Amino acid sequence: MFKFIKELISSIKEGIDEAKEELKEEELSKQKEIAIEYEKNVKELEKLSYTEKFGTALSAPFRAIYFGDLFSLFKSDEDLNMPLHLYSFGKYPLSEEQKKEFSDILKRDFDIVDKESCLNMLKTFFVLFHIDVADTILATAESTSIDTSMWDMKKIGASALLSSVSSHIITASTDIGFLDKEKALVLLNRIIDYTKQNNSSWENYSENFIIGEKNVGLNNFMGRKVISKYISYLKEKKGSPWNNVMWSQT
Repeated sequence: MFKFIKELISSIKEGIDEAKEELKEEELSKQKEIAIEYEKNVKELEKLSYTEKFGTALSAPFRAIYFGDLFSLFKSDEDLNMPLHLYSFGKYPLSEEQKKEFSDILKRDFDIVDKESCLNMLKTFFVLFHIDVADTILATAESTSIDTSMWDMKKIGASALLSSVSSHIITASTDIGFLDKEKALVLLNRIIDYTKQNNSSWENYSENFIIGEKNVGLNNFMGRKVISKYISYLKEKKGSPWNNVMWSQT
């Protein structure tokens, strides 16, 4: 009986050791895949224009949430994940589910259902920016009705929030085919100039974004908590565009 018990215990220990070894090998394999993907993404980022990377990074608080993978990708400070959709837009494949989700979000939040409604909403926001659109695709668009008491640019932080919202509309609309990418980049460049005039760094921009989101009342208490959490990810994690895209172009 005792011999049987000893052999049973020995078998259990062997099983545990084998399981540990398998887990170790799986973890090493996973880390290797992450490193390979990281290097691949770094090379892809080198091909992107500064305007695309910076403009997409302005919309990162929304894109990080809507793509729904920032939390798992950035679960450790040592992770090397660098999701391209926080740096780029319009040229990578989206699943039908992602396209539908972006379409639903644009319709729900901004009444954007096609190219025309997209241009009209952007024209409205650019008017709030006091940005000249005479030589852009917004020139012939018509401003739409919005709550001007809500989007009051005198509110502290409102301009930073509107920069992010506008860049989010542009990138998401291009992702699902409402906008041509080259023309979208022209609009993003205008937003970049405006944003840099009103903010001095990614840290400053993130602070103003949080203040503006609260003052404008874009979300309820729980929504603000979610956004605040993702803002902290974007400020802290190695793969965040806010830690890889220079505020000032060199």
